[in-house]
Amino acid sequence: MERSTKIKITYILFSIIVFILCIIYANMSQVNSLMDENKEIIFSNLQFDHSELVTNLFNSEGYYQYRHNIKYHLAKLPVLPLIISSLALISKNLYFIYFVKNLVLFSIIFYSLNFYCKSHNRNYVYFLICLVCMFIIPHNLHVQLNIHFADTIVACLLPSLFWLISTENKEKYIYVSLILFILYLTKTSMFFLCLILPFGILILENDNIKRKILPIFSVILAVIIWGSFGLVKTGVFPFGSKILSVASEGMSVALNEKFHKYYPQKSVDLIKLNKIETNRFNTEWEIYEHYKSNNDNYLRYNLDRYIKDTFIKIKVVLFNIKKDSVFPDNEGNFKNPIKVSFLLNKIIFNLSIIIAMIILFKNINNLKLVKLEIYLLTIVGMNTLPLIAGWATAKHLTGMTLVCLVYLLIKLNNKNLKKLI
Repeated sequence: MERSTKIKITYILFSIIVFILCIIYANMSQVNSLMDENKEIIFSNLQFDHSELVTNLFNSEGYYQYRHNIKYHLAKLPVLPLIISSLALISKNLYFIYFVKNLVLFSIIFYSLNFYCKSHNRNYVYFLICLVCMFIIPHNLHVQLNIHFADTIVACLLPSLFWLISTENKEKYIYVSLILFILYLTKTSMFFLCLILPFGILILENDNIKRKILPIFSVILAVIIWGSFGLVKTGVFPFGSKILSVASEGMSVALNEKFHKYYPQKSVDLIKLNKIETNRFNTEWEIYEHYKSNNDNYLRYNLDRYIKDTFIKIKVVLFNIKKDSVFPDNEGNFKNPIKVSFLLNKIIFNLSIIIAMIILFKNINNLKLVKLEIYLLTIVGMNTLPLIAGWATAKHLTGMTLVCLVYLLIKLNNKNLKKLI
């Protein structure tokens, strides 16, 4: 049987498995509160401030939500709300929404992996092993299947991005550009990655400049689209630390003297922030400036505490294997058991970084030999930077952990690995 035929059959089976997983996941106790008696999605039960935004989009009322009794247009990046509301316009059936959303995102992983295998003449068995590895760790699969938070998109697109940039196929620049465009509009933690990685591609790749520059243009386009929307709606071009008007409010959680008493064991949502007098403010940017001023004052007088908290966050990124960000149970207890998925993820994460750094330092004079290592460390570094500034939980780390897994799968199949190390 030809390889192309095997891939087609595999994709059909893959789609069936995705459908079964979505049915099971939609009925799990953790997420079935989204479903009413007619099996339709309940918008009001969407978490992470997506409920009102998705409801307004579904009802064609515009891209906005209310916070502090003020109309916000720039509280959330648009990709996840647009996906959920667009699918709901076709059908509000929760199974349908889960299945289509996950089939599309999982298919991107599937075909990115196949793109890599075809470009490097990897056999079908290797393809299957890698495909299973992308979904086999329970926590990672949970993040990928979810529809509550934008990390679900990152957890699918980041490993796909790494499969693509690891090839020498000239078509990769189109796909890489599309992924970077979506990532910029998905999650604020992708900001530095989306701005820096395209220049790494421009420097490291040997192809025609017209191809290599495509990722830069795609990110510029994403910046312009979101910036123009913000400028029209609020009078401010959202970019950098102002990419969202709630950014300073979010940072006020990390810039809090009680932060270390909660993080990482307890959910930082339990930290009680000082209530603001909403009648003092007229726009979302006025509230942004209020929180920014408070944050600046905190850093001015509590820099030592923030630095200590930063080391806690680094420790979490590198070594935490216990359940994090928990809420109290019915008896008021916080339970942080060791999670096997977290243990596996930390092994993958740290092992890949160690191997990449060894190869990089031993072959630093030959950029062609260490291109993959530079890409890995850039993605991990640029993704980690905003998480260390704010805070990171396990779901925030899933995307770059899967990138590390892709790196290991590529390297373990490299016959010259021993020479490189």
